[in-house]
Amino acid sequence: MPSVRARLKPHQDSLAAFLKRLAGPAGPWLNQAMALGLAVWATHALLRMAVLFRKDGFGFPLVGKADWYIFHALFIDLHWIFLLSFPLVLLMAGAARQPRVSGTLLAVLAALHALLLVLTVIDHETLRFMGMHFDPGMMLTYGNPAASKDASKFILSDASIPGLPFVLLVGCVPFAAFLFFRFRRARWARSPEWSLRPVAWVLAAGLVGYLYVYHIWTGGNRMRLLRPMAQTLYLSLWKPTQPALSADSLALLARRYQDHWRDASGDTGWVFPLAGYPYYREPVEYRCARSGDAEADSALWAAAGFTPAQARALCAQDADADGHPKSRDCLDSDPAVRPGARDIPRNGTDEDCSGIDARPWNFVLILMETHRALNIGHLAPYGATHSSSPFLDTLARDGAFWTRMVATGIPTINSWISLHLSVPQHPTRYIASEFTTLRNESFPQIFARHGYTTRYFSTSDPSWDNKTPWLRQWYGDFSYDRLREHDAGMFKRLGRWMKKDLPKGKPFFITAMTKTNHYPFNPEPGVRLVPAGSPLLDRMQATMEYADKGLRDFMEGVRGEPWFDRTVFVVMADHGFPLSEHGSSQIGFGLYTESIWMPFVIYGRHPALRRGPHLDLASGLDLAPTFLDLAGIRVPNAFAGHSLVRPAPTDRQLTFSMRSEQAMVERGDYRWHGPWGATPRVQGEELFNLIDDRLEQRNLMPARPGLRDSLGSFIRDLARLHIDVIEKDALWPPVRPDSLVRN
Repeated sequence: MPSVRARLKPHQDSLAAFLKRLAGPAGPWLNQAMALGLAVWATHALLRMAVLFRKDGFGFPLVGKADWYIFHALFIDLHWIFLLSFPLVLLMAGAARQPRVSGTLLAVLAALHALLLVLTVIDHETLRFMGMHFDPGMMLTYGNPAASKDASKFILSDASIPGLPFVLLVGCVPFAAFLFFRFRRARWARSPEWSLRPVAWVLAAGLVGYLYVYHIWTGGNRMRLLRPMAQTLYLSLWKPTQPALSADSLALLARRYQDHWRDASGDTGWVFPLAGYPYYREPVEYRCARSGDAEADSALWAAAGFTPAQARALCAQDADADGHPKSRDCLDSDPAVRPGARDIPRNGTDEDCSGIDARPWNFVLILMETHRALNIGHLAPYGATHSSSPFLDTLARDGAFWTRMVATGIPTINSWISLHLSVPQHPTRYIASEFTTLRNESFPQIFARHGYTTRYFSTSDPSWDNKTPWLRQWYGDFSYDRLREHDAGMFKRLGRWMKKDLPKGKPFFITAMTKTNHYPFNPEPGVRLVPAGSPLLDRMQATMEYADKGLRDFMEGVRGEPWFDRTVFVVMADHGFPLSEHGSSQIGFGLYTESIWMPFVIYGRHPALRRGPHLDLASGLDLAPTFLDLAGIRVPNAFAGHSLVRPAPTDRQLTFSMRSEQAMVERGDYRWHGPWGATPRVQGEELFNLIDDRLEQRNLMPARPGLRDSLGSFIRDLARLHIDVIEKDALWPPVRPDSLVRN
């Protein structure tokens, strides 16, 4: 009995003959196009290996697991090369009886791919040096001789292989041409008929690759990093941007934000001196000391709302009656703080105006991945429903903890950026990957300028969501090992480094971030086993307990170190996670309690800390100002939050968050959900009383229309202002200020 293959062969031969007849005189041109496509694909494969398996321009791995990226890259390139070439190949086939036309179309296709090869090299090197893709916006910004000259300097000082980018740039097109002419000499390429075997192999590879990349092993951040140049150019045509604000609108929205900041913080000792930089603020004393001449500095004072005469009167004030006016004081609201005063060590106050507290405190920030407050035991009196954090609960009992801390960004990368910059996330774009040239200063940089050792420890690969370019700016060094991608290993590495390698005689600021408690909450070695098929909640509880144990082992391991009692430990989550409390387990479905309510614990003997629960509203934006306050550092900054260790009027506090089309604003007992812009929120508008309804099950919207209107108006104004600030690079002024130090 003939085999299945034997029975199918006549049909296959018939189909092949039919396709060859259909191609007719176009067969040779189709073979030439296939040879060109294979040559281009092979060249892109080489370029992918050159970028993924090489370190970035500063000596750090571009990705931690290049072998996890390369197969996705190969299939992605196969798909876009096919899609881009297909229209021209069809035209070429249609004009097969006119060799001159077909030859011209083949040359056009080759030229198009040559251009994309050159742009791909530039894109890869931009990714290596700047952490972002090379799009038309960057072309407009950096398409000038000065930038080209600087780029040459960067390339020649490449910490990986100096000069290699030039070789790739110059050699990619000749290499592709070499491969094309080699493939053209193959028997199938010289055939007078359409050669179907290479077509079949490419189609099969394309199908397998499609299933692999888009269905079997997906990953949004991986896909964003591997985005080809052709896709970047296409997306740039549809990039969501907002029209720039007019000068009058910017001034109005900036004034509203600044008034809100003063009201919410209760700290009136700041001015906003730069009209084009709404977030940037300076201590009044700093501005007075820098001005010198109120008349000459009238524009800055006018932006801050003062005439020259008012500025002179303000700077001449001695509000605390310590004998030093604002122009020579550094905090005119405290008579104990003045030039020449005795600086009391480690009290969090810079009494002598040296710029920092004497013998300042050390700080350790632990970011716990996806530790939603609903699973935190010490928050049970405030609405938590489970307990998966016994050690964190112990720290809370012995320290200070906040009961209404919310995330200002989701997922992790948006929260992480927001925490470090103390600004909201961009609602529709990723600051981490689209705005890596944003002028900024994070609080670890400020600590470093004041003599601190700074270092970042990560369980996960920082390149995964484009943290690496930011870590290079913010921290003195960072530590990641692909062999220790579990929390226990990271905590052991952190503890060992702090006990053995901390520089002597310097304060330190250390950040560490966990990973294990991340969706889908798979067990690592050491995670409590749960029965197969258990609900996601059970798996989350197990991984949270594991991370909590790693935190305990770290803290107990360093407790006997001489610096321990001079260190403040801050433990918080990056965000929460929904478990269908509102009908979905997709993070970002709504800015509800399960997604944005976070634990926040400060543990240490700092005299400014009041132990026990703090019922004030708080958000991730408040992290940076709180750290600087505890260190006794009061410097110009663009932080949108306020210090949590200073009392503020609770009736004026607001917390908020934005993501996609939705926004959340919280004031008093209430939280409003709605759209920040013109796009309606999927769930509509909602209003909840969080004190009586922590899980947000009873919508009170019809009963409080006035509250809805005021909160909605606030977030719409803030969103419009914030988008303008980020997209115009107006977060920080071009010249960064020094700290205010007086001898």
